[in-house]
Amino acid sequence: MHEILDDIALAVKRIYRDAIDPLEDKFAFEKRPGEGEIQGAPTVLFLGNHSSGKSTFINHLLGAPVQKTGLAPTDDAFTVLSFGAQEEERDGQAMVSNPALPYGGLRNFGPEFLSHLRLKLRPFPVLREATLIDSPGMIDAARQDSGRGYDFSGAVRWFAERADVVLVFFDPEKPGTTGETLEVFTRSLGGIDHKLLIIMNKMDRFESLHDFARAYGALCWNLGKVINRKDLPHIYT
Repeated sequence: MHEILDDIALAVKRIYRDAIDPLEDKFAFEKRPGEGEIQGAPTVLFLGNHSSGKSTFINHLLGAPVQKTGLAPTDDAFTVLSFGAQEEERDGQAMVSNPALPYGGLRNFGPEFLSHLRLKLRPFPVLREATLIDSPGMIDAARQDSGRGYDFSGAVRWFAERADVVLVFFDPEKPGTTGETLEVFTRSLGGIDHKLLIIMNKMDRFESLHDFARAYGALCWNLGKVINRKDLPHIYT
């Protein structure tokens, strides 16, 4: 599998170099993806309200407590989890400064965002097959103007456009959409429905089928107000 992906990446880079780059130089087209964006494992982006189980799910996939978990918001950073022979961590500035990594474009979100970005390299087999991106839990701000200090929905859009799959987690105890969730669905995820998988997590919390039906219905109702489609996407449990 790795050999096939490497062959595809080499073929794409050859096409860019031989056919696209000359046209880009001649007509001043928008810059093509960098070398780091062309190669590498498929990417999975995890989104969700705080305490929806994103980090717990990632820890389950990896088989180790790599990400912090808790009922309250515990991690306010975008964390990229990639394969590495040894455990290593890099901050946001180191990530965007490395031309071998596909994150140079994140420099445009400014130093405040870069302080909320990090890379974790871990020797887990699943990370050979996919790069996982954990995101800060989405919340309701106390005031309309109290943000994170950087363009959160813009950063989500950047990652979502480059991800192969976007998983959006919801907690059955809070099946509604927070203020940030509303903005992310309307601004960040528009036009990429084909990548989107919606997950209602923590099924073990339900004590009866009636409880499940009420939470599922509430989630459908709330999503129907933010997803601009005639029919709702499938909700996985």
